[in-house]
Amino acid sequence: MKRVYSLKSRESYKFIFFKGKKIKGRGNIIFVLKNSAIDNYKNESAFSDIKIGIAVGKRLGKANKRNWIKRRIRAVCSELIVQMNDGFSIIIKPGQGNEMMSFEELKSDLVTLFRNAGVLNGSS
Repeated sequence: MKRVYSLKSRESYKFIFFKGKKIKGRGNIIFVLKNSAIDNYKNESAFSDIKIGIAVGKRLGKANKRNWIKRRIRAVCSELIVQMNDGFSIIIKPGQGNEMMSFEELKSDLVTLFRNAGVLNGSS
């Protein structure tokens, strides 16, 4: 996933956590916010694009395990980024079952979550 699609500032994470729509999956939770709701927000540029952030808590393990989880999620998102609609900010928060999932299960879980949120092309 390119850095252009990264959600960077702490204020943006907080804003999306509190104002975004929360959708739970098998091993992940996503928070989705349409960028039209935060057009006047100052810290992120290029709000017409999609922004993705990954929030991995310390309870999932040590740093090497958390980094491994983030790398897998980034790999899935880089495959799906061409199918996503512009104008969304997304935070992916992996849960306890995430590290036990295979890559294909992780991908299908995220695809289902993105479809339910209306982020993927052709979804409601």
